[in-house]
Formats: sequence, C-alpha cells, structure tokens
Amino acid sequence: MNKKIAGLVAAVCLILTACGDKNSVPSGILPREKMEQVMWDMVMADQYASYLAKDSAHLDPKTERLRLYEQVFRMHDISRDKFQKSYAYYMDHPELNQVLFDSLVDYGSRVRSDVYSHPAVKPLAIPAPAVPVVNPKADSIGKGKRVTPPVIRNRRPSSAPAGKRLAQ
Repeated sequence: MNKKIAGLVAAVCLILTACGDKNSVPSGILPREKMEQVMWDMVMADQYASYLAKDSAHLDPKTERLRLYEQVFRMHDISRDKFQKSYAYYMDHPELNQVLFDSLVDYGSRVRSDVYSHPAVKPLAIPAPAVPVVNPKADSIGKGKRVTPPVIRNRRPSSAPAGKRLAQ
C-alpha cells in the first residue's frame, strides 16, 4: 500500500512538472520581455560608447560604457545586481537563453529593415537671419526699407561641381 501511494505521488509530481510553463522564471529574475528591453538598450549603449571612443581621445571607453550601462539600469528601474543575477539565470538555461537572443536578433533585423526601407529624407528649412537686410534699391539718403530675405530650403545634394551648384 505504501509503495502505491509513493508511486502515485511521484506520478502526480512528474505530471505537474511536465505541464509547467517552461518560459516562466522565478521571482527575482527579470521576465524575458523585460530582459529583452534591457539588453537591447545595453547593446545600443555599447554601440554609442564605441562611437564615442573613436570620436574622442579624452574618453576612456570602459568608463563611458559603464556609465551608459548605469543609465540603462536607472531607465528600467533595476539594479546592476538584479541584472547580473537575471543574466546568469538565462545563461544557465539554454532554452530560455536561445529564445532571448533570437528575439534580440529578430528585433535588430526589423529595426534595420525599417530604417533602410523608410529613410527620413525631409527638406530642412533654414530660418531667415535675425538681422534685417537694407534694401539696396532705396533712396540714396539711407532711409531705405528693411526687408527680410526669404526662407531658403535645402535641396538634395547634386553631383555637379561646387561652382555649378551655386548657379542652381
């Protein structure tokens, strides 16, 4: 009788374990969606830090990268320890790790595709100068009317030489 109860309890535990959500994470660990957002922002921070390191000889890339990571943690309202604990958890669970990184790669591909398929080409308006220009056709006494030049709109760059572009 005792063996039958033990077998029944083992079978119930096995069924409950098999039916559990494999994508669920324990408390104290960032959920996959939140972890994706944090990691995406960290990738962007890393890219920006690399750009700054190339652009400035006065910045230490490692220090700048850590400063940007702290901003990401503040933005998502998490601590460095919570992120590291969550990252270690995902690294220890390959099936969750695979889903996490696959979704990051897919998101990056979608962003890149959107940028390339919808470039933001808008003509820029150059505002008129703040100082008004005196009309040269005014009378010779210097009491000419003040006029403001019209707003000039930028055009797409042409392939003509610089001297010919001015004539356009």
